[in-house]
Amino acid sequence: MSFLPAPLGGRPDAVLARTTGLTRLGAGGIWFLAAAVTIDPVAPAVICLAALVVLVLWSGLESQVVARRMGPVFIAAAGLAFVAALASPANRDAGATVVLDLGPLHLTGPALAGALALGLRLIAIALTSVLVFGPGDVTAFADSLVQQARVPDRFAYGSVAALGLIPLLGADWNSTRAARRLRGLERRGPVGRTADVAGRLLVLLVAALRRAGRMALAMDARGFDSGIPRGRYRPVRTGRLDAIVLSGAAGVAALALLLARWL
Repeated sequence: MSFLPAPLGGRPDAVLARTTGLTRLGAGGIWFLAAAVTIDPVAPAVICLAALVVLVLWSGLESQVVARRMGPVFIAAAGLAFVAALASPANRDAGATVVLDLGPLHLTGPALAGALALGLRLIAIALTSVLVFGPGDVTAFADSLVQQARVPDRFAYGSVAALGLIPLLGADWNSTRAARRLRGLERRGPVGRTADVAGRLLVLLVAALRRAGRMALAMDARGFDSGIPRGRYRPVRTGRLDAIVLSGAAGVAALALLLARWL
């Protein structure tokens, strides 16, 4: 039995869901490096395009769910790119091509290219993270790390258990609000609600620590830190599909770097 279902509601028969977690992590690392080692927008743009194609065709994830989760990331990337473009030192280059000159706003071509590269790099990292951790079961991902990457059982399955507790934080937050309202302690107005945040966060922290302590005690009682060699209920094996995914990721990364150098 798994600790968690598929994180984003993906299909278990999808291409990426049938690969091992270590394979997805390796492919994502290759794309991350390809997007991070260049300062121009070409390579991150290619990685973003490839990630979108894989997301739609082979991830098995629901597009609406991913779009809703990625919406804040796109907004943050756009805002970060806008601020970086305005604050770029390239705007003071007298020989650069001026793209926008409107009162105090002065934007040059190199500044715009650098800001676009920064925003695309953030989106590429976010999309790659979704493709790595979204498909498949998170417990199977931990099985792959333990059996193939030799990650300690306590760390891998403890992380899985911690991920399973994250949704409970939202329920605790709503419970603290309902409890304060029932006792007549909830303040009215934006200022009062803002002042209540510190107290509610303290209650949330105490509840999270107590739950984490009970979880650690339960895992120790089940022998996760016994030091005895453990058997494997779900053996993980690398197949031909894993080799194809890794090769495809390396090919896309090489193409992105070549295009960035050529253009």
